Amino acid sequence: MFKSIFQRLFWTSTAIIFFVVIVVSASMFAFLNRFVLDEKFSSAEKASKSIEYLTNSMVLNNDDPRAKNMYDTMLSSWSLMVEADIAVINTIGSVFSSTGDRKPPSKDHVQSVLEDNVVRTSATSYKNSREYIIGIPIKYHDAVIGGIFYFFPSSMMQGTIIRFSYMVFLSLLCAMAIAMGLVYFDSRHISGPLKELNTAVLEIASGKYDKHVEIHSRDEIAQLASSFNYMARTLNQTEDMRNSFISDISHELRTPMTSISGFVEGILDGTIPKEKEREYLKIVLDEANRLARLTNEMFEMTKMTSPEYKLSIKELNITETVRLCIISAEHKIDEKNLEIDVWFENDPCMVLADPDAIRRVLINLLENAIKFSNPHTTVGIKVCERNKKICVDIVNHGSGISEEDIPHIFDRFYKSDKSRGRDRAGAGLGLSFVKNILNLHSQQITATSVKEVGEQYKTTFSFTLEKA
Repeated sequence: MFKSIFQRLFWTSTAIIFFVVIVVSASMFAFLNRFVLDEKFSSAEKASKSIEYLTNSMVLNNDDPRAKNMYDTMLSSWSLMVEADIAVINTIGSVFSSTGDRKPPSKDHVQSVLEDNVVRTSATSYKNSREYIIGIPIKYHDAVIGGIFYFFPSSMMQGTIIRFSYMVFLSLLCAMAIAMGLVYFDSRHISGPLKELNTAVLEIASGKYDKHVEIHSRDEIAQLASSFNYMARTLNQTEDMRNSFISDISHELRTPMTSISGFVEGILDGTIPKEKEREYLKIVLDEANRLARLTNEMFEMTKMTSPEYKLSIKELNITETVRLCIISAEHKIDEKNLEIDVWFENDPCMVLADPDAIRRVLINLLENAIKFSNPHTTVGIKVCERNKKICVDIVNHGSGISEEDIPHIFDRFYKSDKSRGRDRAGAGLGLSFVKNILNLHSQQITATSVKEVGEQYKTTFSFTLEKA
């Protein structure tokens, strides 16, 4: 039915306002009608006190024509004051005095008043118009000696109600116009940003990740716009990292493939002498291993981000795992003439972790420390307890990490060796694996790099594990 949120909000709110106006008008009309009737009854009661007093006086002076004339005159005055014809009856129901030659209503109403009851009713007058009738008993020494009937014409009552209703209607009409104006602007205020968000979503879907929407308020729609802008920035950053990652991977794949292709072709066409074939075949093997290593890293990254990837948490002696990792890296340590400084606060030290995953974390961090250490320096490994956690520190002295790169070295697709300035091998995925593994363990990892002497930096990687 409605083609836009603006139409739905505007017309729904208008319908609600219209319904409220109708209900209020009907209630007000009923209230005014009741109010007018109550006012007429109140004025009739006040007049009845005086008329009752005059009637009692007439009973005592029944033979005095001047008293009767004065009585009729006072009755006419009260008729003008209450704006109704008045008829006074005696104990047998006959008219004692009246204005406008009025007769009493039905015998039932006359009998009810003479039985000391107040009558409030409506009937058709002798002029064939509706009128409201009030009957009140007249008492003398607590005995009913007659009654007073007031005949209020409906035209007079309707005129009063119409005047009141007219004022109420004008007030409601003005309020309705103002409310519809406010609803219109409020609907625009809500639908405008949503329309802008919809346009931005379509642009994001078409690949324009730099799109964002303006925020002009602090309500829920502004929060939605803020979340959309955050999503757009994240998508844009992810797209930039993806493009950078693809570029780096393409370069990493192209380099070994070119080497393998060139050396094999040289061996086949005889460009490379027979006595050097073994040397070049070893280079080809190294490049093939490099390709396999890169492929495995990409596969592991995909597997690790899958929802099906589960850790196998067990009790693990972290100090023994550190020893095994040092032994596995012994050849690389010897190549650079490095010293290993190991300090364990407690040995054994038990933690709750996935043994294979934590071994991979230690190997990655240890190989990075070795790779970027200056020759003849020391690589330190420390295991201790801090803040009810087991903390592992791996320290090296070498090329270091620039201050602007430290916040990004654990980012996915970030090529961390750009900040190290050495060894262009690898696609920069190792530290991302480390971060992901520790996130799966609900643990933290931090990195610091402090300048020591000359171009040498002291770089420290620290991560935590749950104490068993």
